[in-house]
Amino acid sequence: MDYEVTWEEATNGFYARVTDWVTPESAAKLAHEFTSDPRYLDLRYAIIDLTDAPGHTFRRDDRNSVANAMVESIGAGMSNRQIIEVAIATDPRMLNYLETYGGVTTRPFHIFPTLAEAREWLADQSISFRRPSHRK
Repeated sequence: MDYEVTWEEATNGFYARVTDWVTPESAAKLAHEFTSDPRYLDLRYAIIDLTDAPGHTFRRDDRNSVANAMVESIGAGMSNRQIIEVAIATDPRMLNYLETYGGVTTRPFHIFPTLAEAREWLADQSISFRRPSHRK
């Protein structure tokens, strides 16, 4: 899966724009990149933009494939429970995949049809997206 990643440090966010097929292996690779970076510990939100992805190779009814692909992300949720996960998609097949993922993730998870709607919703949340102060 081809994707571009941007760490939005001013708001403690992560944005990934996916432009290729989502496979179990590519989803696991993105999850590893996302969770192994030291910035992950202070992350407040993660946006995965799938509007340019042509599709996925997960079987809709195979929750195990989704869980196995996302095991690192799910496990890393224990070290940062404050992350809000957001997906951007409109394709019905991608939405089916995301609904399956939503049943597996332990974090708040929301799907929006556009990036603008997702960012507006995130801005309206009561949590602070400012960099946390590290006290000694």
